[in-house]
Amino acid sequence: MSSKQSQQSQIQMPFPLQLAPSMQDMLSSATLAINEAVAARRAAGQKTIHLGFGEASFPLHPLLRGALNAAAEQTGYAPVPGIAALRQAIADYLTRTRHLETTAASIAVGPGSKPLIYTLLHILDGDLLLPAPSWVSYAPHARLAGKQIIGVATDDSDHHRLTPRALTDALERARGQGADARILIVNTPSNPTGGMLAREDVEALAIWCRAHGITLISDEIYAELAHGWREHISPALFYPEGCIVTGGLSKAFSAGGWRLGYAALPGGAAGARLMNALRALASEIWSSAATPVQTAAVAAYTYHPDLERYVQHAARLHGYVAHQLYETLIALGALCPRPAGGFYLYPDFAPWRSQLAALNIHTSDDLARYLLDTWDIATLPGSAFAEHPSALRLRLATSLLYAPLDARSPAEHEAALWQLLDQADTIVATETGYTLATPLALPALARAQARLTEFAHSLLQYPQSGP
Repeated sequence: MSSKQSQQSQIQMPFPLQLAPSMQDMLSSATLAINEAVAARRAAGQKTIHLGFGEASFPLHPLLRGALNAAAEQTGYAPVPGIAALRQAIADYLTRTRHLETTAASIAVGPGSKPLIYTLLHILDGDLLLPAPSWVSYAPHARLAGKQIIGVATDDSDHHRLTPRALTDALERARGQGADARILIVNTPSNPTGGMLAREDVEALAIWCRAHGITLISDEIYAELAHGWREHISPALFYPEGCIVTGGLSKAFSAGGWRLGYAALPGGAAGARLMNALRALASEIWSSAATPVQTAAVAAYTYHPDLERYVQHAARLHGYVAHQLYETLIALGALCPRPAGGFYLYPDFAPWRSQLAALNIHTSDDLARYLLDTWDIATLPGSAFAEHPSALRLRLATSLLYAPLDARSPAEHEAALWQLLDQADTIVATETGYTLATPLALPALARAQARLTEFAHSLLQYPQSGP
């Protein structure tokens, strides 16, 4: 070997396929990961109770199915911010249902509200104020956008209420850390808590954001699924010049796989600049949402009494099932805020901390792992939602507890779900719970209640220490 060849062999060439620094510790979304884990367990023959994934699981409404079939041959690219008819339908929908004054020019459509929120965090200036707990993807979105994240404490004794005092404390802490907090994300109804902000809290939040020059992103993906005892109020009603509203088809219309979301931006010159930036970045990432899905979505956002009734019935069933599991948890001794919207519960198992410690369970991750491995119950730990690991809180999703356990075919499965939707008229929400004219057959719910009861009772064999 020549001297030149020897020198070259000593030079270390860069290794291919190196990860970017921002991806070194990046994990898959906790919600999607648990869904895949449960699918693998069930494929192996395990009858796992799936409380880990929030997917609206009712059948697609025939009106939307027909609209998608009719649009199947629309294979051309749509405009980046969405087709004109859909943007107008969404603007009209938000005016009709949430009393927001918006126009088609302020609506951007994307392949789900998730990438729209991610894009907004890239184009908006400033760091992020983020309530704890909060949905699993907000923090990763912000980190990937190069933003600092400043946690905002919520009142766990009052439905994880968000207050101006807590926001001011977080803002002052951010400034002390050298952060420039200029964005706040709220999600009401909430994933993971199932809570909703009361009207007076929404108004106070909007006033605080205006006073401090904060851009407010209001993720209202569960807005149509309020359970009835608390009204959904958008902060954009009180802060139209600084609030961005996001939503989509996945929850109210049980069409998560369609991947269709929207962002309603403020009007005026500032809103127009934001739209131009969003359009530019979206054009380089997803080009446009699928044209057939956009065309079919026009039907979802155009008033039709049968479709509106479908959404109302789904909301009642979501509320009823979540409340039934909530009552089970409360009766067993867990702490849990009463769900107000969506299909989530956020129980705190702190009353059993000493008994769980006897099982070497000290964190929410420990508890979630124990429930999955020992009791075949899939949940998500509170740590996935920015909670301190020592908080023994779990997020339970109830949206898969309607499925019939003995359906012999997809058609039989769908027929059973339509029967439940038809019975939703008999469900009446009250100040304290629900009344039913006709009992509902919900074997998956009953199975989950029974398994959680067995788990709680199993803890009785361990002594409780302290008061």
